[in-house]
Amino acid sequence: MPIRIVINERVRPKTCTGSDIGRDCSYNAASDMSDDRPSAPGWWQTLPGILTGVAALITAVTGLVVAFNHTRSRAEDIRPASPPGSVGTPSGARAVALPALNRVMLAGGSTVVTILSAQVEPLDRDRRSLKFVVRHTNAGRYPANFWSSSYRLIVDEVPRAPTNLLDEVVDGGSAKEGEVVFELPTTVKSVVLQISAGDDKSRIPFTLP
Repeated sequence: MPIRIVINERVRPKTCTGSDIGRDCSYNAASDMSDDRPSAPGWWQTLPGILTGVAALITAVTGLVVAFNHTRSRAEDIRPASPPGSVGTPSGARAVALPALNRVMLAGGSTVVTILSAQVEPLDRDRRSLKFVVRHTNAGRYPANFWSSSYRLIVDEVPRAPTNLLDEVVDGGSAKEGEVVFELPTTVKSVVLQISAGDDKSRIPFTLP
């Protein structure tokens, strides 16, 4: 009859035949147990391996951030600087040459108006603005009005009112500066600025670019 030898529950049985009688039919339990042992975890599954991997990831991300900031800083450094005189100058604005007569006296000399500058600026395809910077000097003893109602732009013999509101009071023996702005067609090349103080009026011609 065949004989079955059981070492323990973890040992696989081995069948001995009649020819095996007298021989060692025992099973190498140590070998079997070594086969069933769980294999050791990989290096990356250990705590030191995980920490090393996280540190490497942080180092890589930090390097990318530093490189990106450096590249952006270089791009800002090579950005062309604004040309001199462009700061505070509207895009497309052009200066208007002042005539030889850019100062008038009104009200018997108590009011002196000086045109300091003039410039045109496009508004759209068909219109542009004309801005005058003026100084109002009150040579009298009492306060005087310095307002947009005293200015008109004559275009093709038609007076135009300013588009902005200038409403100041100039004390006696002092002066103030302000802006007077008009709108006109882009095709207009010749205008006249009319300045008044009560019934006294004076006109200054301008040629536009």
